[in-house]
Amino acid sequence: MSRWSDQFEGHQIHKSLTQLKEWLAVEVGEIDGELEAERRRFSKALEAIGAALDEADPELFPEQPLTQLNQQLRQPQIWNNLEAYSSSPGVQQLREANDFLTGQLHAFLKLFFSTKPTIVTPKLREIEEAYDKFCVAIDKREKKFATRLEDGDEKIADVERAAADLRSALDKLAKETDQAFSEWQGEFTTAQTARAEEFSTDQIGRGKQFDTALREWRDKSETEIKSISSDHNEKLTDAFTAFERRINAHLEDAKKKHEDILEIHGLVGTDGVVGGYQKSAEDEHTAANTWRRVAMGSFIAAGAWILTKYLIGFETDADGSTNWPEVLATASLTLVFLGMGGYAARQSGIHRETEQHMRWFALEVKAIDPFLSSLPEDKRNDLKNQLTQKLFGQNRVTSGGKNDGIDPSALKLVSDVLKAAGRS
Repeated sequence: MSRWSDQFEGHQIHKSLTQLKEWLAVEVGEIDGELEAERRRFSKALEAIGAALDEADPELFPEQPLTQLNQQLRQPQIWNNLEAYSSSPGVQQLREANDFLTGQLHAFLKLFFSTKPTIVTPKLREIEEAYDKFCVAIDKREKKFATRLEDGDEKIADVERAAADLRSALDKLAKETDQAFSEWQGEFTTAQTARAEEFSTDQIGRGKQFDTALREWRDKSETEIKSISSDHNEKLTDAFTAFERRINAHLEDAKKKHEDILEIHGLVGTDGVVGGYQKSAEDEHTAANTWRRVAMGSFIAAGAWILTKYLIGFETDADGSTNWPEVLATASLTLVFLGMGGYAARQSGIHRETEQHMRWFALEVKAIDPFLSSLPEDKRNDLKNQLTQKLFGQNRVTSGGKNDGIDPSALKLVSDVLKAAGRS
C-alpha cells in the first residue's frame, strides 16, 4: 500500500463514523414516530458519508475537507447529543443533531456525492411512509395506553388508599379485639379462680362429711358384724352339738343292731370268715391259671414234636421196613407230653370249681346279715339252724370222674401218628 492509502485508512473520520453509528443503533424501549424519522434521516447522512468514503480514491482523497468534516461531526451539537442519546434515547437529541447536520452538510456534498447521487426508489419511499404511519399509530396507541395506565394508576391508588383505610380499620378492630380478649381473659381467670376456690372448699367439706359418715358406718358395721357373728357362732355351736348327739345316737343304734345281728347268727367272726373264703378263692384262682398254662404248654410241645417228626419223617431199617423202636420212642415222648397236659388240665378244672364254690359261699355268708335283720325274732333261730346245715359240713371238693385220665383226643392223635408210621 502507498503512504497516501495509509493516511486515508488511518484518518480519524472512520472512527468518528463508527462511534456515531454505535450510539445511533441503541435499542429504544417505546416506538415513537418522530424519533424514528429523525434517527432514519441522521442514519442516511452517516451512510452517505460512509458510501462516499468507500468510493473515494485513497491516493487522491482531499485531506483538508475530510478533516473539516470530521471536526464538524465531533461538534457538541452532534457528538454530545448522540452520546446522550445512547444512554437515554430521546427525540430532542436527534432533532438538534439533524438541525446542525443540515446547516453544515451542503458544503461537503459537492465533494463526496457529485459522482454518484443517492438514488431513492418510489418503493423505498412507500416503505418509509408506511413505516412512519406505523410508528405514528404505535405512538397513538402508546399515548392511549399511557392514558389508560394513568387511569389505572389512579384507580390503583384509590384501591391502595381504600386498602390502607381497611388495614387501619382492621388494625383498630384487632386492637379492640385484643383488648376485649384481654378483658375477657382476665374476667375468666378471676371467675375460674373463684370457682376453683369454691370447689376446693366444697371438696374439703364433702371429704370431712364423707370421713365422718364412713367412720360412723364402719363402727356400726363392726358392731353389727360382731353381733351377727356371735349369733351365728351360737347357732352353729347348738346345731353342731345337736348333730353330734344325733350322730352318736345313730352310731349307738347301728352298733347295737350289729351286735343283735351277730347274736342272732351266733357268728361273731362273720367278717373274718368271709375274708378267709375270699382269700381261699383268690388262691384257687391263681392255681387254676397256673395249671392251665402248664396244660397248654404240654399240648403245644406235643403238637410241635409230632409235627417235627412228621415233617422230618421216620428212619427205616436196612431192608426198608418200619423202624419200630424209633416210632415207639416218638410215641412215648408224645404220651408223656399228653399225660402232663391232661393232668394239668384236670388240676386246673378242680381248682376252678373250688374257686367258684368258695366265692359262692363267701357271698352267701355275707348276705345272711341283711337277710336276717328284716325277719321277726321268733323265726331267726329256725332259719339259722337250716342255713347252718346247708352252709357248713358240706363236701365242697369235686372228685375226679371216670374220664379224668389221659385225654381221649390225645390218645386218638397218638394212634393216628402210629398208623401213619405203619403205612410208611
